[in-house]
Amino acid sequence: MEKNTIILTASGDRDHAIMNIVASAFGNAGQKCSACSLLLVERSVYEDKNSQDKLKDAATSMKVGSVWEAGNVVGPMITNRNDKLLQALTLELGESWLVPPKFIDEKQYILAPTVKWGVKPGSYSFRTELFGPMLSVACIDNLQQGIELVNSLDYGLTSGLQSLDENEQKLWKDSILAGNLYINRGITGAIVNRQPFGGMKLSAFGGGVKAGGPNYCACLVKITDKPESNTDYKQSYPHAYEEEFAHARDINKLYGEQNAFRYLPLKNMVLRLFPGDSNEEAEMIALAAKLCHTPLTISFDPNDDRTTALSSTGCTLKKETFDEFLKTMRSYERIRTCGADIPMEVYEEAARRNKYIATAKPVKNGRVELIHYIKEQSISFEYHRYGSILDVPPVE
Repeated sequence: MEKNTIILTASGDRDHAIMNIVASAFGNAGQKCSACSLLLVERSVYEDKNSQDKLKDAATSMKVGSVWEAGNVVGPMITNRNDKLLQALTLELGESWLVPPKFIDEKQYILAPTVKWGVKPGSYSFRTELFGPMLSVACIDNLQQGIELVNSLDYGLTSGLQSLDENEQKLWKDSILAGNLYINRGITGAIVNRQPFGGMKLSAFGGGVKAGGPNYCACLVKITDKPESNTDYKQSYPHAYEEEFAHARDINKLYGEQNAFRYLPLKNMVLRLFPGDSNEEAEMIALAAKLCHTPLTISFDPNDDRTTALSSTGCTLKKETFDEFLKTMRSYERIRTCGADIPMEVYEEAARRNKYIATAKPVKNGRVELIHYIKEQSISFEYHRYGSILDVPPVE
């Protein structure tokens, strides 16, 4: 489940923003994994009665009812026993209804668009994905506060910004922890190749490689070096990084909508070495992580001291027992091994901590190997409404 958020700042086009917000929150009865569940609004807009009325009017004007009537936009939910949604239909301290909940059918499968106002960080509706046509609205003092609140959530699938300020756009897209970002458009409706789909944090599955992206098929196969391979990884890795991983790109080049795909470094990573792992494999992994700007710690048992052999890698070297390593796994974004037999305790601890272990034996081909040390992000930016479609923003 996700908790996807749109931030609306004082620099946003309010009419356009509200159109995008209600489409993202209430389309498919709010049951898309990418649906907007939480709206963070900068104080001057939040307190503006005219903006409140426009959001209310937009929500209540959506046609609700049976899917057999083609004009209806919001149809039935898949269940009338959604306990999380039903709990959220009660107010906590300080909350009110901008648009109160209303079921339009006797069995309560069809809930009209509902807007809860004054939701506070930490409250049930703020942090819980409800999977229904209910939007929670909270007030923020500025964009930075909004970014911090979004990043404090456990999930990070889609996220949106409604702002015309170029500095706010840059701050937001370089700070927000989500896999699919949308600027000045709705946050649902990702298209294969155009907006490769997949999240970050608990919204990432495995290594977080995006469906519909250039690396997805690599997840479905096992790739190893041929025994006779003479590829020099010290040349292949830098070449692959420069050609594939170093620069954002927009391969679709649509007029009016920029769709950038880029790779980001991990916050940190740990390589756990076991006695059967070679120093050369550790050096390959260290070089790959360095090129991708992912800080790497190399962990090994005190009885398998690699300090001298790996001192030239520039990585943090850490002598620790196996039990000590298990306790520190939680502090890393991703775990790496060299593909040797891995004790089951590592998998069990990773499962408890929601950590991904890259277990593939390192290979010499950089286009394959460097995938383990990055995360992918898609940024969709609808810029045509605010100027000439010939004024294309730079791909970053």
